[in-house]
Amino acid sequence: MSTYPLEIYRKPLEAIISGRKKVEIRTNNSYENIDYTKLEPYDIIKFQIINGPPFVGLEIVEKDALSVEVLKVIKYKNPEDLLKNEGLEVLSGIISSLEEGVEMLYSFEEYKEMIPIHGIFAIHFNLIS
Repeated sequence: MSTYPLEIYRKPLEAIISGRKKVEIRTNNSYENIDYTKLEPYDIIKFQIINGPPFVGLEIVEKDALSVEVLKVIKYKNPEDLLKNEGLEVLSGIISSLEEGVEMLYSFEEYKEMIPIHGIFAIHFNLIS
C-alpha cells in the first residue's frame, strides 16, 4: 500500500465529502507527482486543496484535507470511452451530455495533450477521513 498526495479544487472535494462524487478522473501530466498506472487498490490518496479554478498552479491552501482509499483504477483510451462506461454522473452532475463531458475533460490543464499518450483513468475510492 502506498500513499499519494493529490491536488484538488474545493468544490470537487466537497462533492466527495457529501457522497456525490465517488470517482476521480485523472491523466498523467507534468505537474503532478503521481503515475496513475501505478495506483492500486488499497492505496491511499490524501487530497490537498489548491486555488482555482481556473488552474493557476499547485499552490496548496489546505494540506491533507481528506483521505480516500483506492478501490480500483480503470484506464480508458479517451474521455468518450470513460464517460460511456462510467456514466455522466462521474462529473458530479455538472454536465448534461456526452459531448459536453468530453469537451470539459479535454479543457483541463494538459489533458488534450496527455490523454492520447497516457489514456485517462477512473479512480474509484472510499472515503476514509
